[in-house]
Amino acid sequence: VVAISKLFEMWPKATASAERIVQALDSVDALAVMAAAEASETAKTGAFIEFKNVTFSYNKEEPNLTNISFALAKGETLGIIGETGAGKTTLLNLLIRLYDTDEGTITIAGRDVRTMDPRELHQKFGVVFQNDMIFEATIEENIDLGRNLSQEAIVAAIDCAGAKGFVAEKADQSEEQLTIKGANLSGGQKQRILIARALAARPEILVLDDASSALDYQTDAAFRKAIKANFDDTTIIIVAQRVSSIRHADHILVLENGAVIGYGKHKHLMKSCEVYREISHSQMGVS
Repeated sequence: VVAISKLFEMWPKATASAERIVQALDSVDALAVMAAAEASETAKTGAFIEFKNVTFSYNKEEPNLTNISFALAKGETLGIIGETGAGKTTLLNLLIRLYDTDEGTITIAGRDVRTMDPRELHQKFGVVFQNDMIFEATIEENIDLGRNLSQEAIVAAIDCAGAKGFVAEKADQSEEQLTIKGANLSGGQKQRILIARALAARPEILVLDDASSALDYQTDAAFRKAIKANFDDTTIIIVAQRVSSIRHADHILVLENGAVIGYGKHKHLMKSCEVYREISHSQMGVS
């Protein structure tokens, strides 16, 4: 009786969620059909990911991003930092094509993302967003997420995400059922499971949106070292609040009010970008 009552309680929520997923997929397909014929050919520059003069507004009145340009080679790491509302997550939304640019182009391996089949595009990515879900399932099921990944891939992802220790403590080496939203995990444990999920399919592009904010500095540093050692061909984009999470990136993008106010390596930005320097000093002292 209890199980049946729970089923009736969950059914409307599940139905509503399914409807939202269908609507989202339909909107992505509509974007692809609309834009594929209109997208101009983009000259190959040798960059793996390139934003060229990208401007975007959610309400089509006030811009959320203005004239954003940068280029990444395959295997490079980009760090993105800025205050809340600076446009960091919006930039990621455009890259994975949840929205289309109002002006400018975004290319991956020389191809305008608007000309790519949405499924082909999304398979290139492993993504961790701030509000990603942990489901009521085992740790392995949460990482696999129905993709039929090998046990070897799942174990490797757990290890690389720094989750091996606490996973081993769970009953039967990861067979313990997690509760909805990961309520029986700490913040850091939840983030490591989500990171392992993103890594498990060995994506071409790894996107981490404030994905290590709950990790202590030592665990965060160990994770970045493991990524570099095991995913050297993966292009990585890290949105972070902490300078320590991105200071060793190949490129760092500093955003303010949707515009780029600094771009370069850590040492360069410490000299050239006052906002970045102030953030760094407030978190790490003089460095």
